[in-house]
Amino acid sequence: MPCWKHIYHMLHSLDLWFINPSDKEFAEPDIHEKDLNNLDVISGKYLLREEINEYFADIDIKVKTYLSQLTDNQLLDTPPDCGYNKFTLILAQFRHLHSHMGMIMGFIIDDTGLWPRVLGLENPFPIGEYKRYF
Repeated sequence: MPCWKHIYHMLHSLDLWFINPSDKEFAEPDIHEKDLNNLDVISGKYLLREEINEYFADIDIKVKTYLSQLTDNQLLDTPPDCGYNKFTLILAQFRHLHSHMGMIMGFIIDDTGLWPRVLGLENPFPIGEYKRYF
């Protein structure tokens, strides 16, 4: 599958699964069509970078708002009609996000020949501009 589809799949999962995958009021984004998020289905639709960036911005606000209101005591609560507690949903999305970021880095390496720099914990995080590739 193309890189954009992996990115959309990852974002769609964050949108749906981070808070409550069983939310009856969940609304698909305007750019969505059936199976667009499914990595096992070849899509006839292609998403532009601008569409993906706009969707990311919407999810960023949604997730940050949710986390800003979430208390430690609520982490073991289960959302309505959901089989998982809030802590499990959040950790599952971190795992899912991490897996797809690895795939996306593979796309970058293959397409450009550049090796993305990984910011680990053993060195200070850069302030300002930094070299993103080796």
